[in-house]
Amino acid sequence: MYKEFVTPDPQDIVNALGVEAEITGDTQRTLKLIDVTGEYLTFSFDSVGRSVSVSWCTSSGKDILRLFREGATLLRVVEEGGETQLLTEFETQDTTAELRVCIFPEVRIADRTLFS
Repeated sequence: MYKEFVTPDPQDIVNALGVEAEITGDTQRTLKLIDVTGEYLTFSFDSVGRSVSVSWCTSSGKDILRLFREGATLLRVVEEGGETQLLTEFETQDTTAELRVCIFPEVRIADRTLFS
């Protein structure tokens, strides 16, 4: 069963994060978050491909985390408890998952995958 990948209005991202998603492919958008976090962090999402990619590197370019996931169904900006996060939900035939990328007050990434 095909599910649509619902993404937030681009202005909602700008309002919450202070950065605009750049067009980096036909259907891909990328948030370069170094100016707002001080960290070498990028978050990309492809609405048609239903995929999300996160790259977090040291200042010398060494990977801290490089993550790619398909089957995205929902991306939203969550502002609660003094934090601002990008929350992505995923669903495949066998699993459901949630990826939380906390942007403020500090970068933190949590990933959870469960069998359906």
